[in-house]
Amino acid sequence: MPQYKIKHNSFILQKYIEKPFLIYQRKFDIRVWVFVNYDTSLYFFPEGYLRTSSSEFNIDPNNPDDQYVHLTNNAIQKYSQNYGCFEDGNQMSFQMF
Repeated sequence: MPQYKIKHNSFILQKYIEKPFLIYQRKFDIRVWVFVNYDTSLYFFPEGYLRTSSSEFNIDPNNPDDQYVHLTNNAIQKYSQNYGCFEDGNQMSFQMF
């Protein structure tokens, strides 16, 4: 049975998309707000945005933990040397998209 060393005490497990849809060769996610009330009425706030990564996407087997390539949340991206170089605050409006 193979032995694996766990680097962190918490993590997320999910299917990784090997060929994601990219913007300027970089990953992104879409941030939107939706409200569902007690009678299941749904309200969508139309002014969402896209959060972008600071590095071009690649799957480098020698550096699989490059979080600036794979994770787009601001809590991580704000520490990248390239943060804000492409979009202000690594964010893009729907109109810019």
